[in-house]
Amino acid sequence: MNERERQRQLEQLHRRRSVIGLPMVALRHHAYLSPPPADHCWRRQPRAVGIGIDDQAVALWDHHAASARLLTHHGAGANDHAAVILGGARPADFIQPLPDGHVLLVDARTRGTAESAEVWDAAGTWVRSGHCGDAVQHVLATPSGDFWIGYFDEAAASGRGLGGHGLVRFGPDMQPRWRYPFNTDLPCIDDCEALNVQEESAYASVYYANHLISVRGSHGVDHGKTPQGGTAALLVDGEHAVLIGGYGADYDLVTPITIDAQGVQVAGDQSRLVLPDGMEVRNARWTCRGPELHAIINGSWYRASLNDFHPQPERARHHRPDLPQSADWARRVNRAQQRILVARSGPAPF
Repeated sequence: MNERERQRQLEQLHRRRSVIGLPMVALRHHAYLSPPPADHCWRRQPRAVGIGIDDQAVALWDHHAASARLLTHHGAGANDHAAVILGGARPADFIQPLPDGHVLLVDARTRGTAESAEVWDAAGTWVRSGHCGDAVQHVLATPSGDFWIGYFDEAAASGRGLGGHGLVRFGPDMQPRWRYPFNTDLPCIDDCEALNVQEESAYASVYYANHLISVRGSHGVDHGKTPQGGTAALLVDGEHAVLIGGYGADYDLVTPITIDAQGVQVAGDQSRLVLPDGMEVRNARWTCRGPELHAIINGSWYRASLNDFHPQPERARHHRPDLPQSADWARRVNRAQQRILVARSGPAPF
């Protein structure tokens, strides 16, 4: 390790110690996702999980031996779910529920203009396939059956193909209906870091400009630079919003903001997003729909709402704290996490 790398690690260690001391906001455990318990031929962790506009989940499961996939639909309690086998379905990285019981499957990577997505109906019958571009990072469907795709930097930064636009809306026929434009007043998208879709509209936090943009119909708006880069999740409800995540040691940082005519403004103190027991959130797959946050970790489904983060008086009556809020409890958890951090980093170099 050279001196520059060592210095960077020390800076991140100092920063992480500061972040750990922030107040914590806990995710709520919503449900466990699983294939039918009597059928043991399916793997126990889902290949992909998608949350629809009605906050219901669909999950795709791999077979232990065959190339078949299992599709399950999960209600609010995730106990009563319907299952159908999709024979020959692609090993998709993303899944989204569509109108009329259809589901959309999308691959993260593809070559050239090869087919990378397909639609299946409620009976498990293939409907259509299409090309949706390479380097897919987010897929979120709308009530009309359109779907938004955000792309990461390996496609977005190149400026080539569908992914080169950074953000594209597709129609039910899997053809592009709108592509994020080039050479306009809107900031260039090198990476669509976070995507939020509510009804037909989309919000995105984009790199490398670190700007917040929104799209309604075919009209894009640049709301300005955000106070935090590296956003992994974004919640929005009118002028109130929350950025979740950041670079390096800020990976679980929560930053409340407001969106107004002057741009994006910090709207309160930062905090950390943690699991219900206060432990760190790791390897989560995020879905953001308006003010609602969904996090999938293995087979566990967690939720949070904008009300949990935003310090607005009118929201307080809706807040349902799930963590013990005593100062003694918070100190105990913080001390435990500090000990873990020191143990991982080795003896203190100062």
